[in-house]
Amino acid sequence: MPDRAINRHVQRIFSCVSGNRDKDDPAVEIPIVTSWERSLQHYGIDPSEPNPVRVLTEGELKGYTQPIERFLRIAKVAVHHLHRQVSDLGYSTLLCDANGVTVDWRGDERYIRQWKDTGLFLGAVWDEQREGTCGVGTAMIEQVALTVHKGEHFRAKNANLTCSCAPIVSPSGKTMGLIDVSAFHSPDSKESQHLALQLVIQSARMIESAYFLSQFEDQWVLRLSFERELAEVSSECLIAIGGDGKILAADRVACRSLAGETGGGGLAGRLIGEVFDIDFEKLLDIFSRSSMVLPIRTQKMGLRMFGSLRCPQAISVKPVAAVEAPAPRKRKVPAPGEALTLDYLAGEDHKLLESVERIKRVMNKPIPILLNGETGTGKEMFAQAIHNASRRADRPFVAVNCAAIPESLIESELFGYKEGAFTGARSKGMRGKILQSDGGTLFLDEIGDMPASLQPRLLRVLAEREVTPLGGETPIPVDLHVICATHRNILDMVASGDFREDLYYRLNGVSFELPSLRERSDIERLIDDVLTIEAGSGNEQAVIDDEAMRVLADFSWPGNIRQLRNALRYALAVCDKGIITCADLPVDVTGATDPAARAKPAIPRPAPAALPDRSCEADDEDDDNDGILAELNAMEQAERQVILDALHKHKWQVSRAVRDVGISRATMYRKMEKYAIVPPNKR
Repeated sequence: MPDRAINRHVQRIFSCVSGNRDKDDPAVEIPIVTSWERSLQHYGIDPSEPNPVRVLTEGELKGYTQPIERFLRIAKVAVHHLHRQVSDLGYSTLLCDANGVTVDWRGDERYIRQWKDTGLFLGAVWDEQREGTCGVGTAMIEQVALTVHKGEHFRAKNANLTCSCAPIVSPSGKTMGLIDVSAFHSPDSKESQHLALQLVIQSARMIESAYFLSQFEDQWVLRLSFERELAEVSSECLIAIGGDGKILAADRVACRSLAGETGGGGLAGRLIGEVFDIDFEKLLDIFSRSSMVLPIRTQKMGLRMFGSLRCPQAISVKPVAAVEAPAPRKRKVPAPGEALTLDYLAGEDHKLLESVERIKRVMNKPIPILLNGETGTGKEMFAQAIHNASRRADRPFVAVNCAAIPESLIESELFGYKEGAFTGARSKGMRGKILQSDGGTLFLDEIGDMPASLQPRLLRVLAEREVTPLGGETPIPVDLHVICATHRNILDMVASGDFREDLYYRLNGVSFELPSLRERSDIERLIDDVLTIEAGSGNEQAVIDDEAMRVLADFSWPGNIRQLRNALRYALAVCDKGIITCADLPVDVTGATDPAARAKPAIPRPAPAALPDRSCEADDEDDDNDGILAELNAMEQAERQVILDALHKHKWQVSRAVRDVGISRATMYRKMEKYAIVPPNKR
């Protein structure tokens, strides 16, 4: 900025602060003048000083980001979404913490040098005490969303910038951070930034709502809107409610909108029936029978609102430890074709036993269940077992694999169609899977693969409890309990826009994680049970010898129970006299390439001489290894030593060592063979 322009800028600030503003100077908003006064009189900043914005080092920045990781994880999604809206207009997007430190940043990489020079970059510190009047610093002090446009910045060096910023407030009322869009080129009129400011306010509100729902994910949340038509997709107020019907917290929009109901005393601690014309028990009863939007009124002011109730994401039930343990009972292995029970599927794994106890408490409630787990962990078996144990057991269990049905057919499969709905349709039409499950359970497997075009229709069915077949005009009521399953991270899909957020919360009333086979604490018992089922009741009971059991228990099982069943079927087919040995296991489990080689004891290769091998207790085992040493480069030598250290640390327990190294069991065994690492019991 030229000296003359700097002088005019400084003179304008002094004139406004002293009350002698030029009559030709456009009016300056009160928050800006107040900030100028603070900057000049309290902070003692020289507006003509050209010092650059302070930017923290990477190490310094970590000290600010690590304590707010949860907030960052949620807010970064909104930052990315906001930047996609404004990037083409030349804005950068900043997320700052409560100290004004930029903890996340988005901007056009082509102008990276210019962003850095102006301080619109990661690690920049935009507090008012240092920079004077600016978007982030002034919004933080004033606690309002505002735009600081061009010459409204206190420092002359920032007078070309335009910055629109909004604070992000936690449920407790404290500022968690601020979100800002800034540009170094913009029209002279401040009104040109009105839309940018509204987008920033909207993004701040989105972060506050997401953080609120995350913080109270294990509680009931009443979502309120002033418009019925928007209540399904947008909530203006959020209220967290405990199991006793008392309000735990409310977001700031709810606190402001309902201030007249409390006389300024706050909502927290009050019974829901003290604020609204409905008590908690009745609220639960209504939503248990219907998930429609409910009109409710406030007690004192008679304010009409429209509410929906979000179930706890992890239902608050009595801890399993607090429930009196039942007497141990002998586990009965189901006969071939016999339905598997929840207790049987849980086995003796502590996490699964706890999940099953929780499932039993919610399976007869109007709460949708989401099962998460890797492919092959038995999600459909668990869904069927939940249905069989519920009050709906005598009604249909209908399973739909959303990934297996072609996208062109899934709509007619789910919703059905009337006669003549389309070319090729059956003459009498078809009842869709949803109507087939009426009164029973609808299991939607791989829900993450449901086409985006069908998600709104499924949402409507779940909301209104009625379905309209293709070609039909009259909705048909349907009573169903929905269980979904997926191996994908649906929250990541919601963040990327591939899955509707409102549908996710409709389906995720309560979620359970099914552990992978390698994580099961009762894997040997599980292997025996699967073997018994696969052998069949009419055959002589097969057994697995100790060495084969060790191989099976230590294998990583990427295909989980499905892969285990196939492996045991193969072993049963090729074993002799009902005894399964390592020679009878599939190649992909043992890692061997020749069945004959698997039948013989492995002959360990000697270890390299120059590498101190703690797997050997005797020093003379390293004498003949020069040939192997020559084959290993520095990287391989280092990798070998890391593996040795992990095995030695965990006393040769491969299942624990692989977690330290960060590889699978199968890879560990391959590396041990490659580097001639031999367990002590094999020497």
